[in-house]
Amino acid sequence: MHIFKGEISSGIGKHTELYVPGYNQLVKAPENWPEKLHPGSLNVRISSTGYPSIFSEREGAPSIFTLDEGIIPCAFEIPYDSFGNNALRPTAQMPKRGTAQVWRSTLAIVEQEIDCWVLRRYGSMVGEVLEVVSHVHLRTAYELQDGQRVQLRFVH
Repeated sequence: MHIFKGEISSGIGKHTELYVPGYNQLVKAPENWPEKLHPGSLNVRISSTGYPSIFSEREGAPSIFTLDEGIIPCAFEIPYDSFGNNALRPTAQMPKRGTAQVWRSTLAIVEQEIDCWVLRRYGSMVGEVLEVVSHVHLRTAYELQDGQRVQLRFVH
């Protein structure tokens, strides 16, 4: 299990414009991928010391961008053209740009664990943030607030 530590933070709201396809719209989605996802994402800003040990085995400071190198295998990928409103498009230098890696996860807050998914598009420039998606609006359903310390556990 890979554990990231950080805190909930506000984003710029652009993920609400991105349509993430549900289970029936994808060929390779696992059975527990939601039929419909709530628009938007919950941002978890990873602290500089909040990376799994696999990141410290690499040269340089840990970075979310390292996920683009496949350091942690994902559950599945969503092709860039399966999204609605995906502004990230493949380029000659980055042929997977805009395609999303998706990891089955739990969001751990104090003694509560919430099933969710982490979605990261190759080439995304959101910084040291992991975007968490679910079939529910996580902030409302679980009364989550900016600054709340959390752990994201990638489940294999």
